[in-house]
Amino acid sequence: MQPEDTAHVVAHGQGRRARHLLIWGCLVLLATGAAWLVGHDVWLQQTPFGAQPHPLVAWLLRAHGAIAWATTLVGGVVWQVHVRPAWRAVRRRRAQRLHGGTTRPVRHGRARTVSGALMVAALAVLLGSAIGLQYAPEEAHAWLSVTHWVLGVAMAMALLWHWIARLRH
Repeated sequence: MQPEDTAHVVAHGQGRRARHLLIWGCLVLLATGAAWLVGHDVWLQQTPFGAQPHPLVAWLLRAHGAIAWATTLVGGVVWQVHVRPAWRAVRRRRAQRLHGGTTRPVRHGRARTVSGALMVAALAVLLGSAIGLQYAPEEAHAWLSVTHWVLGVAMAMALLWHWIARLRH
């Protein structure tokens, strides 16, 4: 292995604590988000003003927001030690190939780059929709909500697939 390859391997692996925090954060986000969806639309109680969501639904939403904030913070660590080094390695290998250098073969290099870029783009839309749900006009809430929960479930499945693929290698 050449020195730059070794540096990439070391920098590419985020710490065990950050990885576990991110995984648990995503699992709790999925659980609180799914519970909020069920509670908001199914777990209704009758009041003098008609059917209303249960009061605990508001606390689920608050917990979801607080955990999302903390998980986004941990995501910044993952950005620094996982995403940036991986993209730098791709650029470095591409430059070496263009200049006639030899590089060791990388399995699924292009697919990883594309899936990483899609994950980053989806995360940006997910975070943007969360901000929109807080600050956008009421007319936008319906489509922002659907965008947010569909992307949230899709990203949870994508992260699960990413994690299982990591365990298999």
